[in-house]
Amino acid sequence: MDANQRKAMQGVVKETLENLEKNAFRAAFVNDRNELLTLIASLIPEGAVTASGGSETLLETGVMEWIKTHTDYRTERKEAYGADFYLTSANAVTRHGELFEVDGRSNRVSAMLFGPENVIAIAGINKLVPNLRAAAERVKTMAAPPNCIRLAKDTPCAKTGHCVFPDFSDVHLSAQGCASPDRICSNHVIFSRQMVKDRIMVIIVGEEYGY
Repeated sequence: MDANQRKAMQGVVKETLENLEKNAFRAAFVNDRNELLTLIASLIPEGAVTASGGSETLLETGVMEWIKTHTDYRTERKEAYGADFYLTSANAVTRHGELFEVDGRSNRVSAMLFGPENVIAIAGINKLVPNLRAAAERVKTMAAPPNCIRLAKDTPCAKTGHCVFPDFSDVHLSAQGCASPDRICSNHVIFSRQMVKDRIMVIIVGEEYGY
């Protein structure tokens, strides 16, 4: 993304942050991974109990290394529900201030929904989309195929690079898809207006990270 594209995205980022806050999320923007790590260090006390969902974004930004080094990081999935801080990414963040998450076993989305006292969702600027239709299409065309390849899943998209139903359907929403036992697009969760204000913090990074 060049300087002109970045400038053009400023309005989109501003609108997204404002709508996230209207929906009772806590929202922040950082320019790059260095600013992100500084912010994370200010949010999470040394030794706090942390857990995370699988995320290339956490790996690429260095956040995963930071929490493993500076906190009491728990690896067991069910321990995540009692964590002080749960960190993950988003499959997409809409301009209307919504998070769109797709999961296989749902350990990630279930922890985001209920349990940890604080949830931090980190998303590169590449995850911003105009609406839920675009969010679903983004998962089908840009997120699921490389994730299935990364996880060595035996799915059609891992072989062809695209979903067997690449288009978003207003009739079937995101239910229409492959029948593979390894399918990771099992459960689709939309995080809209929150009942517990500021429990979920969304950090948008002005660089591209993750799938």
